[in-house]
Amino acid sequence: MSQSSVGLSLRGMSKSFPGQRALAGVDLDILPGTVHALLGANGSGKSTLIKILAGYHSPDPGSTAYLNGEPLTLGSATAAHRAGLRFVHQDLGLIPDLNVIDNLALGSEYAGKWWLSGRREAAAARELVQMLMDGVDVRRPVRELSPAQKTILAIARTLRGTSSAAGLLVLDEPTATLPAHEVDVLFEVVRRVQATGTPVLYVTHRLDEVFQIADTVSVLRDGRHVFSSAVNQTTQRELVTHIAGRPLDELYPAPPTSAGAVLLTARGVSGRGVRDLDLDLHAGEILGVAGLDGSGRDELNRLLFGQQLPFAGQITIAGTPVTLGQPPASISAGVGYLPADRRLHSATPYMTLTENVTLPDLPSPSLRWISLRAEQRDVRTWLKRLEVSPAAPERQFSTLSGGNQQKTVLARWLRRGSRVLLLDEPTQGVDVGGKQAIYNALGQAARGGAALLITSSDAEELAEICATVLVMRDGRITARLSGPTLTTDAIVSASLTEGTPA
Repeated sequence: MSQSSVGLSLRGMSKSFPGQRALAGVDLDILPGTVHALLGANGSGKSTLIKILAGYHSPDPGSTAYLNGEPLTLGSATAAHRAGLRFVHQDLGLIPDLNVIDNLALGSEYAGKWWLSGRREAAAARELVQMLMDGVDVRRPVRELSPAQKTILAIARTLRGTSSAAGLLVLDEPTATLPAHEVDVLFEVVRRVQATGTPVLYVTHRLDEVFQIADTVSVLRDGRHVFSSAVNQTTQRELVTHIAGRPLDELYPAPPTSAGAVLLTARGVSGRGVRDLDLDLHAGEILGVAGLDGSGRDELNRLLFGQQLPFAGQITIAGTPVTLGQPPASISAGVGYLPADRRLHSATPYMTLTENVTLPDLPSPSLRWISLRAEQRDVRTWLKRLEVSPAAPERQFSTLSGGNQQKTVLARWLRRGSRVLLLDEPTQGVDVGGKQAIYNALGQAARGGAALLITSSDAEELAEICATVLVMRDGRITARLSGPTLTTDAIVSASLTEGTPA
């Protein structure tokens, strides 16, 4: 195949860091007008490859790239942008205090050429955003948007100026926080871009998406390109084997079926996005919560943990009331919380893995020292249990891939032995092998007597790992699914249709 007939052609792509070779001689071709899915475990080299294309990293000598037959300068963000390469990264690059209009203009320009007209800018922003979602006030600060709305905004901004076939659109986990109906909307936009002849590199951990949107799929493992195929000539099982480097057992373990005493009780809890909620969570139970964006699902665990102050209601842990809106009180009562946005709300990026994992367990000021060696030994055990790669306690948190960051934060609460675990999107951005490690760890925690409440936009995940799933709509629980009624389709249907409080 000649380079002129290939949209993007990479040859011998390598990248070395001190003590690590992140990429080793990767060859990859992405054809014009196709969606090329890129898969791989966390730490496989996907993020490094994207950063080289974006100009953030320079590759090792001998690495070459061609775009539409022309040499592509690597290691230069300016050259990448001029060539028409556009990126939506896992870190969306939005400024929370600016509104939608201003965030759309970042990296490009406002609609007005000679002067700014508030009305013109709002109309231009509204037209662009409405390609993907309705009902968003473009004058709202971005910090008020839900995670799903923020993702869609970043995609909308990136799609500005991608109508020609001269470049490449790179989407890195674009659907990680999107409910099913918004995923379909995104796919329609991707197909429109594809129809212009623009190649799309689609990075995801969701294998079902590969078969819905991609034409070709490639797998990286340990920095090497180990597999490529037309999507219609492979299977999920084959992809999983190449990603993990070994055949995996069943991805989803059977959910615990027996529940013990009530550990968490919520009565009449109301707050931002949630209205008059009653809830019982039992020891040994994995309880799921589903719902569309804006249903109250995203706010529920924040209210229960105390990150947001409820307007009304009472929360008890093992029969003892806890102070509302006070995370330290919740932690002292044995509650752990894994937020959806790990970097912003649950981690200190420039501290080590040891420091992040042990953060809730800092000793009292009366103690004179901490045994760093013993602390690192303990943390390493938990990192290995959750298959964090590398399982290096001294490693800086920010250097890990997104999925490994997620597993590290989860290790914090599992290590602490929290008897109530509140988890938002626990496997977001995690590869299939890592998901299996997380599911097994959660199941083990439940079998050990912990009570787990999981909110997720992944209906299949909830249907498989939970014995019961509650569906929220308009801030209330409107459906309760268990036994034979608990299916992926039933969760999606209950999320989309009107219901009465359950």
